[in-house]
Amino acid sequence: MSAPEPLQPTSLPDAVNGWPSLRDAARVGIWRHRPALGLPAGIPEISLGEGHTPIVPLQRWGAAHGLPRVLAKLEYVSPTGSFKDRGAAAVIAVLAWAGVDAIVEDSSGNAGAAMAAYAARAGLRARIFVPESAPAAKRDQIAGYGAQVVAVAGTREDVATAAEHAAHAPGVAYASHARHPAFVEGTKTFGLEIAAALADDPPLHIVLPVGNGGLLLGAFKAYGELAASGHRVSLPRLHAAQTTACAPLAAAFAAGAEAPLSVQAQPTVAGGVAVGRPARGVEVLAAIRASGGSAVQIDDGTARRTRAELSRLEGLDLEYTSAVGFAAASQLRTSGVIGSNDRVLIAATGIGLKDAGV
Repeated sequence: MSAPEPLQPTSLPDAVNGWPSLRDAARVGIWRHRPALGLPAGIPEISLGEGHTPIVPLQRWGAAHGLPRVLAKLEYVSPTGSFKDRGAAAVIAVLAWAGVDAIVEDSSGNAGAAMAAYAARAGLRARIFVPESAPAAKRDQIAGYGAQVVAVAGTREDVATAAEHAAHAPGVAYASHARHPAFVEGTKTFGLEIAAALADDPPLHIVLPVGNGGLLLGAFKAYGELAASGHRVSLPRLHAAQTTACAPLAAAFAAGAEAPLSVQAQPTVAGGVAVGRPARGVEVLAAIRASGGSAVQIDDGTARRTRAELSRLEGLDLEYTSAVGFAAASQLRTSGVIGSNDRVLIAATGIGLKDAGV
């Protein structure tokens, strides 16, 4: 596989004018943060209204897990049902501006749906490569946007290889959510929103399910650039949640390694984090350590119980991949990494309807 394009720092507007300098109320979606986005000037603003997702307290679930100050950011209310819409809006806008006719993408489901939807919005053809194990609900959603769905046998890496080969055709671009730098520029808005909304009482911890790590890197990039521009922010401790069936980052973190460790992925209900060789794994591990965070593993049984508990106690409809993040927060509280009165934010990354029948 080819190496991902490097992430470049973006110079944000100076903090002298405060948070308004980072937003443009006349725009929609991630483009409301256009002054803070490191994207080419003049590109089309392709949007379905993504971003600006609610942040809600979880009083009942938090009380049950010793987390009285826990919040959830409901990324699953995004247009296609996951946080991937933030990055897809940016990637598709860049590719449409570059004049491509079609895109290919590899995905366990959510990124494929997001890229297919935004490609449709931009008038581009899409071909999405998915694992044979991808839930039928996710495949059907992708196909519903007019994309061609190609199921690939083998590992998640086999799927990525097939997509990259298909991108060699004339007029076709590889819209990789794992490799294209614009994806992280889009997910950066997740961090910008948290920093602005919780400026008076910021979270000490952010817990996220991590496969390729695009959302974690977006949060890390946001806080770093805010600090560099003079905003009074403190980088939260970033915690990556993985499944025991596939935990190359958590294993590397525990071993003190700088790069993801080689693992043999096993079947799991949390397909969104079943990435054996994360393309930006070195960057993800560096971001976790720079923030003072951690990486933990959650088994499928715990993910199932956590999903059911959050639905019953809080009315949250999460996919299993999202439930892994909440289970990790509970585990980190039990181990003492998260203190009894620490403010914690957990990313509710994808909607449970996509895992119907799993």
